[in-house]
Amino acid sequence: MTKNKNTDGVQDNGSTGEDAETAGPGTHAFDAGQAHQLAGNLEEAEREYRAAIDIQDEFFEAHVNLGVVLQGRGNASDAATAFLRAIDLNPEMPEIHYALGTVYQDLDRTGEAQACFQCALDMDSGSVEALNGLAICRQTQGDVDGAMEAFESAIGLNPDFAEAHNNLGTLYSKLGRMDDALACFQRAIDINPVYAEAHRNYSHVLLLQGRFAEGWPEFRWRWHCRDFTSEKRIFPQAPWAGQPLKGKTILVWGEQGVGDEIHFAEMVPDLFKAGARVILECEPRLMPLFRRSFPAVSCISRQTPPAAEALATGIDFQCPSGDLAGWLRTERGDFPGSPSYLSANHGRVDALKEAYQAGGRDLLVGIAWVSKNPEAGKIKSLDLADWRRMADIPGVRFIDLQYGDTIEERARFEADTGAAILHDDSIDQMADLDAFAAQVAAMDLVISASNTTVHMAGALGVSTWVMLNTVPLCVWMLEGDTSPWYPSLRLFRQSQAGVWDDVVGKVAAALKDLVAARG
Repeated sequence: MTKNKNTDGVQDNGSTGEDAETAGPGTHAFDAGQAHQLAGNLEEAEREYRAAIDIQDEFFEAHVNLGVVLQGRGNASDAATAFLRAIDLNPEMPEIHYALGTVYQDLDRTGEAQACFQCALDMDSGSVEALNGLAICRQTQGDVDGAMEAFESAIGLNPDFAEAHNNLGTLYSKLGRMDDALACFQRAIDINPVYAEAHRNYSHVLLLQGRFAEGWPEFRWRWHCRDFTSEKRIFPQAPWAGQPLKGKTILVWGEQGVGDEIHFAEMVPDLFKAGARVILECEPRLMPLFRRSFPAVSCISRQTPPAAEALATGIDFQCPSGDLAGWLRTERGDFPGSPSYLSANHGRVDALKEAYQAGGRDLLVGIAWVSKNPEAGKIKSLDLADWRRMADIPGVRFIDLQYGDTIEERARFEADTGAAILHDDSIDQMADLDAFAAQVAAMDLVISASNTTVHMAGALGVSTWVMLNTVPLCVWMLEGDTSPWYPSLRLFRQSQAGVWDDVVGKVAAALKDLVAARG
């Protein structure tokens, strides 16, 4: 969803909708703060606004603009303090209540944000920005009908309010109403052709529907989105735009998280098979795994500024790894169907498998149940207690593949079910990704929510069952029980949003059948 950070009365240029005092104490510092703010020098602007307030604590405009600057610098807590002080001085400006609401949204204080937006609407019922904020709060709290009503009210007041069309589209996409979502995103783009978030959201729905040729060009807009946290790497080479690569050198640089780097690395073999010399810049923890898996590729560790090897004049093209798909995966037939493309340390795999079997022949089943994705992790994740129906299946040994501290969850699960989950203290799944790859490769089967574990297992060609929410990440698309990215995966989808019982039941039944088939 898109949250407006500015209103007609609280602008990034420092204007508060009223003239600041022209001759009072602190005016010089305030004017200097505005000049710095207009120039984008937020640190200096903050310093000058604080100086103005030190001189005159009741300088309303200085408190307002300080709040805007602090929010722009990511200091939401202090921004809230600044806006609250401004409201103390002048409680009758709806724009300041709205601005405080956006700060509370940044702090995940949804109830307080909603109260601020409602207060702004009580003062100005025509504030489409406040209606938009109110709708987002309602959606966050699970009030889908109320959110939809508020978005539609905002659009009714201003049919050209692109943010409300985009946010309504996001709501529709979460509800699985994809045609309605696409219409909303398209309307937002028609109003504002350079609205990056609408393009990015449009791409997600297209990719969910398997419309790759249409979706990938829209996906490139992610680099212009305010909420896209991946670093845009700056290299001197020309961007690759699908030109022939025979005899050329291309630099591919990883983006987003570890799971994304593993996912997009699926396309790296296409490049050297096309006759290119490939340089792959990656997250340092992936270096051992990628070097072993892609011996024909020159792997270099990501650093800032980039390593000299990434800046060499002999490189013809550069490309973020996610953009490769726009040229290499435009239809289902483009996927090579390779069983795997990463290779773990075989000696370590054998040693771990032997240790986990401990002389027995139980099926080794690695499990992970949580996604730490900041945007969608909650709806993708299960509680470990949800797995209890699998606890009494004989002939299975569960291995903990969940990254993070799971000791309390595992203890409760064992106390409730009597089934132990083996945790290997010698492996830190996120600190040593090469060790984690060996651990995953030692499994007979992986069962997991959608997270990095799944990408690792799929890339290694390990048989994996993925439990998916109703509207998953676009990599999994909306239908089907297989993935073109990872042939070893089997997908189990929710039939009702937020309800995992049917998914767990199907997985438990399939696991019983698999154990029985082993004899």
